[in-house]
Amino acid sequence: MNWAEKLLMNSPFRPRFQRREARTMLRLGGGSFSGGRALEIGCGRGVGIQIIFELFHPDFIEAFDFDPDQVQLARRHVAPRYPDRVKIYEASAEAIPCAEGGFDAVFDFGVLHHVPDHARAFREIFRVLKPGGKFFFMEPLASVTSSPLSRWLLQHQPELQFSPEQLRTKLEKAGFTLTGQSWVEKMSRIIGVAAKPN
Repeated sequence: MNWAEKLLMNSPFRPRFQRREARTMLRLGGGSFSGGRALEIGCGRGVGIQIIFELFHPDFIEAFDFDPDQVQLARRHVAPRYPDRVKIYEASAEAIPCAEGGFDAVFDFGVLHHVPDHARAFREIFRVLKPGGKFFFMEPLASVTSSPLSRWLLQHQPELQFSPEQLRTKLEKAGFTLTGQSWVEKMSRIIGVAAKPN
């Protein structure tokens, strides 16, 4: 992320939007999965961790970010609220440092359009999920992130952005299944749930 997107992601308004996105994920995924383990990729300052605990009720969350500054923010502001229930570290979605089949759910709040190797990241997410586990995601539409203003301000690389068709294809190639009720396009973003088959 450049300075503009980091400012946007750390703004006081972002948690409100993120909570709405998570509620849509909750509805599409059929409700919470009380207990179990969750992973958040690209946790930023840790807002997603709090929302996942609040709405989905896992026993434990692991969360990582590529940016060491964001990891420190999350450790400082979020980890003390959930002693012995959260682990926050620096990592990349292209090489998730976790065992195969270790999570009941993985969450992505608009991170994958920053990852250079999408295919590898989707394979990694699929690998760390348990059979029957769910991948909850929100990604901005390419039509928004590729606009002249977004390209100038946020400096998104056009080749890393998703159209709905591209995102669906990448998920299915990684092995995920999608149903007609697991996907919505809201305003400028795609919110959905993909499952790892049993």
